[in-house]
Amino acid sequence: MSSTTDIFGLAFKDYLGGETEEEIIVNIDKFGDDELPVSYFFRDYNAMPLWEQMVLDVCRGKVLDAGAGAGSHALYLQEKGLEVTAVDVSEGAVLCMQQRGVKNAVCMDFYKLPTEKYDTILFLMNGAGMAQKIHMLQTLLEKAAGMLNPDGAIFLESTDLLYMFEEEDGSAMIDLAGDYYGEVVYTLRYKQYSGEPFPWLFVDFDNLKYIAGQAGLQCQEFFRGETDNFVAKLTLPKL
Repeated sequence: MSSTTDIFGLAFKDYLGGETEEEIIVNIDKFGDDELPVSYFFRDYNAMPLWEQMVLDVCRGKVLDAGAGAGSHALYLQEKGLEVTAVDVSEGAVLCMQQRGVKNAVCMDFYKLPTEKYDTILFLMNGAGMAQKIHMLQTLLEKAAGMLNPDGAIFLESTDLLYMFEEEDGSAMIDLAGDYYGEVVYTLRYKQYSGEPFPWLFVDFDNLKYIAGQAGLQCQEFFRGETDNFVAKLTLPKL
């Protein structure tokens, strides 16, 4: 199997070339393999889950879409007339967004973005994972807070993975002396290609709220799903 650092870029290129039935194999070190249809990244508004629709409905002003993937959220917001900057570390994903018509698609690490101001900042599709580790989440939120207009909002999606460790009696087997239970390692495979393993973070809401406070942000629950997924709305304190 060949190695590559841009599994998403390869898959998106093939999709735009007409290979619309392919899947990415997602391996999470603690839980095994799962299949992710590439088409999921190209869904339109009507095919998006409820929480994504709810977030897109309240986006306003100048928008930053962090970890924009194939650009489906950015394209929808553009069509609504909003000014959107779509950012991703995948060169292939950025090329895909440009081909799809995203006007401002940037290939850059979020942490290296210039400090422009935005009215809405999006971390969708479990975007909290960009922090990679729980101790790095405050840095991510501080960077985002520094880019937020005073009356703006950050929408951050994550999932509390505690349910994955629950026993039949409702207790959870967690090693309190080990790493935070929401820290995982992803490995992606696509066709004959395998990506390099990379860390990702799933954070529970209570920890997110506390860390957001340390980063100077107020945190409230915007959406709560049935599988412990949630979207948090983060705002700057009112003066």
